[in-house]
Amino acid sequence: MDTRSRERHFVWRHRHAAVLAVVVALMVGTWVARSAPRPLLWVAAAVAVAALAWWAVGRMRLAARRRAIARIDLSELDLMTGTEFEEHVAGLMRVHGYTAVTVVGGAEDGGADILARSPRGRSVVVQCKRWRQRVPPNEVRAFIGTLHSGYEGYQGMFVASNGFTEAAAREGGGHRSGR
Repeated sequence: MDTRSRERHFVWRHRHAAVLAVVVALMVGTWVARSAPRPLLWVAAAVAVAALAWWAVGRMRLAARRRAIARIDLSELDLMTGTEFEEHVAGLMRVHGYTAVTVVGGAEDGGADILARSPRGRSVVVQCKRWRQRVPPNEVRAFIGTLHSGYEGYQGMFVASNGFTEAAAREGGGHRSGR
């Protein structure tokens, strides 16, 4: 799923809220234009209040994510499903300043479980493995192939709950993407 289709999907899921927001904005705008003594002052105040509310909600969500992540014991990772592990990694990324974090994992994910934008603005693709054993080198090679074939220009990140074999670490050590 590319960025545009994800954005359309987001808008489609929130279409009722968007319609309600437009209706309320039109009603308030009509009242301000007809009744308010200084309409521009009302509009400026409304924009300032909306921006402050947007910022406050974002800060509250970030604080809630940080509290939720702090409560997770590392031993709980082995009890998570693969999808829960991907969501957990996405939450960690959000807490650490990554934006546009989208979990895209599944059977047809094309080797990418999470897409995001790094704090420096780089596009990032993440592969997550919640396995009981260490990740072997063939999985690292497959991810490097994914980076070169479908995600050119992306920075790659491979997250494994139980680490990597020495051979896998060597395999990945020579391939630094997104410098």
